[in-house]
Amino acid sequence: MFSRVCAFTFAATAALLAQAPSTPDLPLIMAKAARFVSLYAGRTSGMVFEESYVQDVFQPTRFGYRITLRPGATHRTLKSDLLLVRPMGTDAWMQFRDVFEVDGRPLRDRSDRLQKLFLAPSKSTAQQIDKITKESARYNIGDIERTINIPLLGLSILDRDFQPNFQFTLDTSQEPVNNVFALPKTPEFTPPPGAIAVAFRETALQTMVRTPQGKNMAASGRFWFMPSTEHVVMTELRIDDWTLGAVVHVAYKVQKEGGLPLPVAMHEMYENKLNNQRVEGLATYSNFREFNVKTDEQITTPQQDK
Repeated sequence: MFSRVCAFTFAATAALLAQAPSTPDLPLIMAKAARFVSLYAGRTSGMVFEESYVQDVFQPTRFGYRITLRPGATHRTLKSDLLLVRPMGTDAWMQFRDVFEVDGRPLRDRSDRLQKLFLAPSKSTAQQIDKITKESARYNIGDIERTINIPLLGLSILDRDFQPNFQFTLDTSQEPVNNVFALPKTPEFTPPPGAIAVAFRETALQTMVRTPQGKNMAASGRFWFMPSTEHVVMTELRIDDWTLGAVVHVAYKVQKEGGLPLPVAMHEMYENKLNNQRVEGLATYSNFREFNVKTDEQITTPQQDK
């Protein structure tokens, strides 16, 4: 009788051990994420997406948030071609948002300017990053200057050369329900079953994101890794200090069999802590394509459209 009880107990314990989930191997995940980003860089540099981008500005009242009555636009809808390039000699992604429609008003012939851009990474490309970044942001609304709304910025953190600047941990936390910077409650931003969340925190003194005055702003956030495909399927990038809170979420989806996941949606939220103004944006992406034009023209800031 005793031996049968012991045998039953051992069998039950073995069954429980077999069903116990194994702890994800974080170093292995980080190595695979770095390999994914390296592959991604080679396949998506020079790719163009069509972007539909909606922005709203809100001002708090005693009864909650409302659209601000301050001078300036409070709602904007942009349609743009978004070019992604990884310039020669840099580890950063550069975007050029070529706006062709603002609030339903066409600005230009949509087929001209991107045809003239140099899409092959070169030294002249790298020298003009600041000009291109400012051009990309000139149609933003609200009093928060922002240039981190780059779909692939969150992925760059996983680059093998960038990873030493961050501390990574497996994320098992539950988001508070009332967190305004939580994941959007939409299907695009719902992590797929089996995805592993990894949190990160920037530890380097020279940070990836800086203010226009050169102040360092440490980044934090999460990314979601799918072990079955070894793909990153979603990223979260947060900036938080005493003047500003910001978060950018990007969701990725495979567009064709055997391909890499491409960004399908980007949701961003910014809060000016000095006046409590809030800016929210949602961008969706379609019409993925690649240009093969190679030129070496200077990019100049166009005059403000009237």
